[in-house]
Amino acid sequence: MFSEIILKIWHKLAFRLTLWYTLVFTASLIGVLLVLYIMIANDVKKHIDQGLLDDLYEVAATLALVGTDSPQRALQIEAESDGIDRIFLRLLDPTGKVVAASNMKYWKNVGINKSALSQINIEVPHVFETLTIPGRPDKIRVVYGIVKPGKILQVGISGEQESRFINAFEALVVPIMFVFVLFSAVIGWFMANRALSGVEEVTKTALDISKGAFNRRVRIKSKSDEIELLAKTFNRMLDHINDLMRGMKEVTDNIAHDLKTPITRMRVAAETELGKAKYSDDSQELAAGTIEECDNLLHMIDTMLLISKEESGISERGGKRVDISQIIREAFELFSPIAEEKGIRFLNRVSDDIVITGDFHGLQRMIINLMENAIKYTPAGGIVTVLSNIENDHIKIILNDTGIGISGEDMPHIFKRLYRCDRSRSQQGFGLGLSLALAVAHAHGGDITVESRLGKGSTFTVILPR
Repeated sequence: MFSEIILKIWHKLAFRLTLWYTLVFTASLIGVLLVLYIMIANDVKKHIDQGLLDDLYEVAATLALVGTDSPQRALQIEAESDGIDRIFLRLLDPTGKVVAASNMKYWKNVGINKSALSQINIEVPHVFETLTIPGRPDKIRVVYGIVKPGKILQVGISGEQESRFINAFEALVVPIMFVFVLFSAVIGWFMANRALSGVEEVTKTALDISKGAFNRRVRIKSKSDEIELLAKTFNRMLDHINDLMRGMKEVTDNIAHDLKTPITRMRVAAETELGKAKYSDDSQELAAGTIEECDNLLHMIDTMLLISKEESGISERGGKRVDISQIIREAFELFSPIAEEKGIRFLNRVSDDIVITGDFHGLQRMIINLMENAIKYTPAGGIVTVLSNIENDHIKIILNDTGIGISGEDMPHIFKRLYRCDRSRSQQGFGLGLSLALAVAHAHGGDITVESRLGKGSTFTVILPR
């Protein structure tokens, strides 16, 4: 269930637009902050390097004053003035041998870079390097430089200042990024939904029209030229389609009504001839057959007109309360003798409290057609069961049979007008019963679903809003 909700949200265009907007904004923000970090870090590094050079020149000046008498003492005083755990100084000869050094208690693992000494020996003014010492949280920045002929001074300082900057930057940037990303997601969601509100209105209108509200039109409230053009074009298309449907319905209804008149005349003429005793048995049989076929044609025309009426949404539902339980009981009493005669167990398991608002006669035809089909296509010894199920705001009427079933090839077509499966052609009917049942269900805002296995039976489920 949860995965279906996530999948539904993922497929929303507004969500994907928001996601892309947030990702682009986050990437841009990270890029800006990264550039800012590099610039500030380089500035801090330059500041540290300049401080090392200042210390180098200051110590060189001090050593020049004390001469060669007590360089150890001079280095010790310089280190203690800044803190022996923050800075160290070592005086080296060109080979890297330590001539004098400050207190190296905290710097015992700091080595001497031979490559740096080689560069100093070829008259490079000074060489910087960055060291990482096991057991120390901060990196160490070191400078090598000549203080006097034959003497190289090594000055190292703790990277605590740079570490403090990095920690402060991270502590400040992470919350800021979170706030800005969340803010961008909210703004992106608002903008995406606002931009797509016109499309959502078109979708709702199309959904209402599919349920029979053919007079529904899109309300144009978007200020976007593209959405407004889409809405106007969609409305014009609906007007054109509505005109075509009205024209086709009028033509169909006129043809149907025009056909009823000559067919009725044929039936009357045949009935008149059937009452005349002077005709032979063959003539009498022909007249009787003509009457039967005329009745079938009239029934077919009436059913097709009724389907057209339901599908067009003009049937009289009038908001009347209809007791579905009573309709099913009456239909059950009507078909029970037929089922008993065929040797079929006919079971009614429908509760007595199923009431909806709708058209009584349309719902009655729907239930009768479905029951008739179930009994017609269930052989002797089979079972036909009518069940009911109430789920929140919907009612389900379930007709289950153990009949001949429906093949996978026929399943997509069974609700089409005049369609009959090969296995049902031996039975009486016109292929309009299921079409009418579905039209009635749709007219009431519902639907009919089918599950069937060939040779095992079928289950028709009518879903209606309460």
